[in-house]
Amino acid sequence: MSDILLSTHGLKAGYGDFQALFGVDFTLSHGETLALIGANGAGKSTLLKAITGLVPCRKDMVRFRGNDIGGMRPDRIARCGIALVPEGRRLFRSLTVEENLVIGGERARPGQWSLDRIYSLFPVLRERKNNPGTALSGGQQQMVAIGRALMANPDIILFDEISLGLAPVVIKDIYSVLPVIAGSGVSIVLVEQDVSRALSVAHRFVCLQEGKVSLTGAPSQFSRADVTAAYFGI
Repeated sequence: MSDILLSTHGLKAGYGDFQALFGVDFTLSHGETLALIGANGAGKSTLLKAITGLVPCRKDMVRFRGNDIGGMRPDRIARCGIALVPEGRRLFRSLTVEENLVIGGERARPGQWSLDRIYSLFPVLRERKNNPGTALSGGQQQMVAIGRALMANPDIILFDEISLGLAPVVIKDIYSVLPVIAGSGVSIVLVEQDVSRALSVAHRFVCLQEGKVSLTGAPSQFSRADVTAAYFGI
């Protein structure tokens, strides 16, 4: 049986007449942490949206556990075992911290992630569980968004701009939980502007440049100059 959990095949996607991805191929294996890097507008978020059904694509362009899932409804893809932590967190403004977490587990698959385990991962959320989710600091809101995704007990969790707008000390705290999440058996795709930080936790990386893969492999295989050239297309 193949170790590949998720793959894309000649993935093309965009918004109306604007095409953002041009034949992207990549794979994600069981238990792997993959960094997805690239400049603004490279197509990183579009790739995550295509995987999760938020941007349409042809059925055979995205495959999960050997099954074609391209173009499926987002709720069906989520039930298959793929969770997204979106850019900007997007918490429900009218709900408390705990209610935001619970809603993530409404259609949870069997697994080890529960409300108690989320609170063990992020103790500050237990202290603030009755506060409105949007009344928290940016870092705490990101913790809620991560916890909400984990409550679905996914096989894969996609992080879109995990550190965007956060203070360095908060980013360090967020990154410290990634090995715990990976250690639970969840595969990770990490979209990140901070290339050095992303590569420091990734088994492999994919660099996008203008909607195409410009470099991919293990971080140890390439110099910083190689990555910089692929990042900027020089």
